[in-house]
Amino acid sequence: MSNRRMLWPLLVAIALGGCGPKSDANIYGSLNGQRVVGNEAYVTVSNVWNEMDALPFAEQHCSKYGKIAQYVPSKTFMPTFNCIAKNAR
Repeated sequence: MSNRRMLWPLLVAIALGGCGPKSDANIYGSLNGQRVVGNEAYVTVSNVWNEMDALPFAEQHCSKYGKIAQYVPSKTFMPTFNCIAKNAR
């Protein structure tokens, strides 16, 4: 009977794990993946350790608009990139 009581929290945690916000990718294998938010002018990537890990997501996002990603230095934990024309660099 005690084994069932020990399994309950684990089953609840697994069931609720799928209730969080949808992530766009999961490069680290964690419970919360990366989230890409932006438009044709900029993109922000959350849940990454550094801007180099975020760059592929930013490049993929900006390429939808025929643009490339340019990192915007900041002191936040979510790297931000401007989507600029390919010939603007």
